[in-house]
Amino acid sequence: MKMTKTSHRWLGLHNAIFYLLVVLVIGLLGFLSREFTFVADWTQSGRNSLSAPTQTLLKNLDQPLAFIAYIPDNPTLQTQVKDLVAKYQRVKPDTTLEFVNPDLDPARAQQDGIEHSGQLAIHLGERSEVMDSASEQTIGNAIQRMSRGGERLVVFLEGHGERQPLSSESTGMSQLVAQLQRSGFLVQPHNLVRTQSIPQNASFAVIAAPQQDFLPGEVAVLKTYVEQGGNLLWLQDPGGLRGLQALEELLGLQIHTGTVIDANEDLQAMLGINHPAVVPVVDYGKAELVSKLAGKQTVFPFATLVARDPQAGTQAGALVWQAEEFLYTLPASWLESSGVLEGAVKFDEGSDDQPGPVPLGVSLVRQLETVAERSRSEQRVVVMGDSDFMLNSFIGQGANLDLASNIFNWLSADDSLLKVPVIRAPDTQLELSETAGAVLGTFFLFVLPLGLLAAGLWIWWRRRRR
Repeated sequence: MKMTKTSHRWLGLHNAIFYLLVVLVIGLLGFLSREFTFVADWTQSGRNSLSAPTQTLLKNLDQPLAFIAYIPDNPTLQTQVKDLVAKYQRVKPDTTLEFVNPDLDPARAQQDGIEHSGQLAIHLGERSEVMDSASEQTIGNAIQRMSRGGERLVVFLEGHGERQPLSSESTGMSQLVAQLQRSGFLVQPHNLVRTQSIPQNASFAVIAAPQQDFLPGEVAVLKTYVEQGGNLLWLQDPGGLRGLQALEELLGLQIHTGTVIDANEDLQAMLGINHPAVVPVVDYGKAELVSKLAGKQTVFPFATLVARDPQAGTQAGALVWQAEEFLYTLPASWLESSGVLEGAVKFDEGSDDQPGPVPLGVSLVRQLETVAERSRSEQRVVVMGDSDFMLNSFIGQGANLDLASNIFNWLSADDSLLKVPVIRAPDTQLELSETAGAVLGTFFLFVLPLGLLAAGLWIWWRRRRR
């Protein structure tokens, strides 16, 4: 093909238009990249993104969130803080970040309660907290505390052999209490003989599986507390009510003395606990406090039946409760009334055994007619046929911690936090198969020591030959 001057001109024009379009496309891509941001986290555990519980917490906040970093003018450190806060801004767009040099603005630092450089002040509405750590768990717990609007006092009754909330033994509740304290609860033991009353500023009181009888005067204090609208968590283990029959009647409940059993050996093997009195729960009622537990498993050792009394509320002067049974065992389980929990235990139709599914928990709500010195108009009570699921030895099983946290949040009227799962530190557990565990154990216990010994002998032998 012969190239003419006209062809050269057209070819030059085409090239110019092409280069112009390339420049326009590059400029447009640059503009779009500045105006719109797309972030993808391809790490296996999502280390560069906020966990699902934290995201749920942020989405339920109705006030803007502000981070104020009190750090010196260090570009590298500021970039790290910006990347950290960007995770929160992607979930909650009204999250802001401000840098303040505490050396140049000491008055501002003092106003926020800053004690030294490097601290982070977090503001949620009119409330604020100062953080020394910028971990997701620490920040998430701080946001939970601020969202409550104040600390929640919970009193655990003592003096009757109850479970010890502050004990670090396997029969204590220190692990649960530590989580509750991080999220804004203040837990205190309380002796009725010492005070003859329950503090007015307590969100609710806890009866945690007493082993000795209450005095008639103590029962009277509890009855008065409930009649006047006090919130209550009652954890009752098998073996008797310990003088609290009047409280059972006041709440309109039936609490049995037997133990819930499930003799399914395949189920026991799956749970990894070879005892028929340790039963799982996967069926939850319609109560609000378990609405987010669907599909999760909770585990209850040595529990008893707690159900609504069909005759409740029919007597003159009886309290009117709206009751929901919210925990049900599997249909193959039953309430064993004989007390025999070992050997070939089986359901006996001719006895007081109760067939499954067995209810283990009841939530009670009562509308208060008069609200004196209280910010709520609704009284809440939870009665559980087990205390062991909250103990250090079982709180990590299944969703037990989530259930316990939901109960505490519901009783303290922090309903918005019922949608937020427990915020845990990521990657704190290493899950290995039995084969992988055996291989690692063999390597570190035998192969590595023998290899080092062999290497040492070989080096010694070579040096001897020189």
